[in-house]
Amino acid sequence: MRVLLAIDDLGSGGAQRQLVGAAVGLAARGHAVGCFTYYPDTHFAPELRAAGVRMHAFEKRGRFSVAPVGALRRALADGAYEALIAFQETPAVYAELASIGTGVRVIVVESNIVYGGHATASRVLKSQLHRLADAVVSNSHTHHDWLARRFPFLADRLCTIWNGVDLTTFRPAETRPARPWLQLLGIGRLAPAKNIPALAEALAAVRADGLDVRVDWLGRVDDQAEADRAFAAVERLGLTPVWQWLGQRTDVPALLRACDALIAPSLWEGLPNVVCEALASGVPVLASTASDNAKLVPDGENGFNFAAEDTAAIADGIRRFARLDEGQRLEMRRRARAFAERELGFDAYVRAYERVLGA
Repeated sequence: MRVLLAIDDLGSGGAQRQLVGAAVGLAARGHAVGCFTYYPDTHFAPELRAAGVRMHAFEKRGRFSVAPVGALRRALADGAYEALIAFQETPAVYAELASIGTGVRVIVVESNIVYGGHATASRVLKSQLHRLADAVVSNSHTHHDWLARRFPFLADRLCTIWNGVDLTTFRPAETRPARPWLQLLGIGRLAPAKNIPALAEALAAVRADGLDVRVDWLGRVDDQAEADRAFAAVERLGLTPVWQWLGQRTDVPALLRACDALIAPSLWEGLPNVVCEALASGVPVLASTASDNAKLVPDGENGFNFAAEDTAAIADGIRRFARLDEGQRLEMRRRARAFAERELGFDAYVRAYERVLGA
């Protein structure tokens, strides 16, 4: 099948990682695959080119522009594509409009829950445009259920596909570093959803109990005001010696293997890639109950849950893990990997998209 995948850019975000996984997997299974973008960030482009994915790059000028619709329509014709998969909300709008009259099968992928469940006028309009799509994929059961309740006309075209993980790249460590402290790793852009100032407050509370817990945070600045709040919280609480800002990195698998647990205090999420990747790496996860986190990390099985809005609850989740003995942590690591092998491999992820495509 000839399949075009569309997204705004190929930066290092979660939706981009899922697009790349789908594109590479579909290409490996014999499909002719293309990728359409309209912003210049090309972090993942080399991986796509190496897999034989054809690149269709268009430069969008101006925030409110419909020019990508025409460009996407031309790309569909140029590659004689039979199906179009669009990741993220705005690319979905462009895909749905570009497909009118083409006969191309359109699948749109929604990867963020609606925080608080309130649909803005913009969100309602975008969801109404899903009438032009053949299928609407959610990467969480939480968002699937919200869409079905809020937009009943979508019920017969909704499906859920959990994020896929490369189980070879993300694998358990053969040996673990010996150190006298507990090393947590946080991964995510510096933005309000990631709830980093609350994590800093929780870490300070835990350390006040005499527990030597430290945090490394990896991710680009997405919201400068929120980044400044996070930096200020760490400094104000005296955490600078035990908190490292790693910035944007390409060695995420190695960093995961080197930590004791992933910390994921997000206020809202789609289905977080970092949680899936940590589980595949045999790393326990301390996660908020946002989205499907409680399904990925049943409390006490391969990590612990907490309410993101409650700083004391975040601190308690960290304490519970810190007080486990090494045997209990080892069992959590084993359960984490077993869950990923059962539920999160890219083979199952790509086959799920093939079923939606009718390939």
